[in-house]
Formats: sequence, C-alpha cells, structure tokens
Amino acid sequence: MAKNLQANLVNDKTIAILKKFMIFDDLVPADIKKILSLDANTTDAYQNRIIKLCQYKAGEVVIREGEFDCWSFWVVKGVFDVIQNGQPIASFSNSGEIFGEMSVLEGIPRTASVVSVTSGVCLCIDMSVIETMEDEGIRTTIKNGFYKVILARLGRTKDKMMAEKQQLEIKYAGLLSFEEKIRAKAQK
Repeated sequence: MAKNLQANLVNDKTIAILKKFMIFDDLVPADIKKILSLDANTTDAYQNRIIKLCQYKAGEVVIREGEFDCWSFWVVKGVFDVIQNGQPIASFSNSGEIFGEMSVLEGIPRTASVVSVTSGVCLCIDMSVIETMEDEGIRTTIKNGFYKVILARLGRTKDKMMAEKQQLEIKYAGLLSFEEKIRAKAQK
C-alpha cells in the first residue's frame, strides 16, 4: 500500500513544480491554483484528496490493468515499469515523467499495470477535477497538455523503431553478404 508522505501539498512550491510538467506548462500559476481549488473556501481535506505525494516500495503495484480511476502520476524518483498482458512495454525513471494519463484522458479502464521497480515517489493528482471545472479554457489546455505528452512519447517510440529498423537492415545486409560468400565458396 502506497504511503502518503505529506498531507497538504497544495502550496506555491507545488504550483511551481507542476508548472514545469508538460501538461501544465501552458497554464499560469493562477490556473493551476484553480485546478487544485486553492482558495479560502477550500478545505484541507478536499485538497488532500486531489493531490498527494506517495512513496512506493519495490515491487508495489501503482496501477492495475483493467481497473478504473482518475489518478495521474508524475515520477519524483524511482523506476516504474509499465506492464501490459504480463509483458513489460515501457519504463519511467526521469523526474517529471507522467504515467496513467491515457485512461484519464480517454475515460477508459487502465490498459496496463505500472509497478515500482525500485522504491519510488510519485506526485499523484486526481484529474477528475478537470472535468468538473467550469473554465473550458483550462480544461482544453490540460487535455492539449496530455496530447503533447502522448505525441512526444510517440515521437520517441518512432525514433527508437527507426533506429532498430536501421540496425536490422545492417544485420540483414551482413547476412546476405555472408550467404553470398558461402555460395561462392560452395561453387568452387
């Protein structure tokens, strides 16, 4: 079970950190405060439900494939593996990387599990508050931020696939050359 490290994270320091995350970088601090309902009428109990800093033990499941929730997770420290149908498909270890955004964005059950490989810490935000906001501009900006994260991830995947394709082509060319040499020797 994840351990909450700090009860009330909603403060100017947290706002400054969130501003650095890709999905929030087009928002001004006042917009982020609106998302987190930082005003005089907001109770600490409400704030504690929408944002938390959680510590995970090595091997602990952060997200379970097939379940549904509205939380997104930003890596503070640690290594987190994404596992789909029992197979590892990605890993997150850089501070500020986000996972869990797909089901939040699409409103679908989790498509993969995420397991903490090492002990780790995540900043967790209940993104359902976005859907209940009256400010359409902020909702649109947040959704566009999620899309930027997804597009950046797709771009990295495409680059990785192209590099792997190039390596395979080099290996294939080497095999063809080797085959030609063997045929040439066999014909002698």
